[in-house]
Amino acid sequence: MWEKPMLYEKVIEMGNVHFIDTSNFTHEQWLDLRKTGIGGSDAGAIMGLNKYSTPLSVYLAKKDFASFNGNKATEWGNILEDPVRQKTREELGIEIETVPGMFRNKEHDFMNANFDGLVYVEGKKEIAGSVVSGLGGHEIKTSRTGDGFTEDEVPDSYYAQVQHYMAVTGISFFVLTVFIFDQYAGRHYVIPRNDEFIELLKKREMDFWENNVMTDIAPAPTGNENEVDLVKSLPMAEEICLDGECEQLLDEKEHLDAQIHDLQTKSDAIKEQILLRMAQVSEENSGATKSVATCGRWKITLNTQTSKRVDTNALKKAGIYDEYAKESVSKVMRITKTKGV
Repeated sequence: MWEKPMLYEKVIEMGNVHFIDTSNFTHEQWLDLRKTGIGGSDAGAIMGLNKYSTPLSVYLAKKDFASFNGNKATEWGNILEDPVRQKTREELGIEIETVPGMFRNKEHDFMNANFDGLVYVEGKKEIAGSVVSGLGGHEIKTSRTGDGFTEDEVPDSYYAQVQHYMAVTGISFFVLTVFIFDQYAGRHYVIPRNDEFIELLKKREMDFWENNVMTDIAPAPTGNENEVDLVKSLPMAEEICLDGECEQLLDEKEHLDAQIHDLQTKSDAIKEQILLRMAQVSEENSGATKSVATCGRWKITLNTQTSKRVDTNALKKAGIYDEYAKESVSKVMRITKTKGV
């Protein structure tokens, strides 16, 4: 008896990919498989389009120095994936199937694609202002506030993610669905294949894989806050001797810190001048809790704010500080010059 092929089998028939069935993989096996190539969630970081992740962050994960095992946001994203998928079926009236594994590009075998599903549109159909037809991909996102999602655009990192999936598989469009918690609503976007972007993406990913991952050469740090925290968390020995290159870097940092201090001092002095002038031109003893000054194309607002802080000394005296205190662990970096140098 003839059985209708699954949508993922249609992707395989297109001839661009190998398929790895992960339906029986443990979570650890799946994480190990991800380290063998570049996935869609890595693409935005490698392209410099992800404000939370960087090429160095991705490199450290691939080399097993660091890993991301999820948080509350990803946990809720996984929980809501099935109901959001079902709601998308109902709202758009299209066929959607999950994918029981990972696609690996035949030409560039370091490029992997593990996405939420595939859609199939009979004939032609308008979705979110775009007319689509045939086989496409489906990606599901959740967001608390909808930050980065506009009426017709998605965050850059998600755009890069689905373009990566299209680069791997050869499919021509993606439907991206986001559920926004604060609005209790979902939005659908159609993202068409962008071959110009894909060519640039392939070059960047190939350079990253061949010249960083395969050669054990870490990409340059960017100073991204999350990246700094990640690097601080790496295991280190108690006593470490660094080379002359690091000494040059520290000399450069000292010079930059001095420039930053001078500039900050000048900036603070200008701010003080403005505040003084605001006081001088104000009516005597006006005592406003909020002041708004205009100066050409500039607007200055000064608010009086009241904040309450916990009196830790009082809690200690009462003997209940330890009961309510929460312990956190972090690494603090301090740089000092050796005496006599």
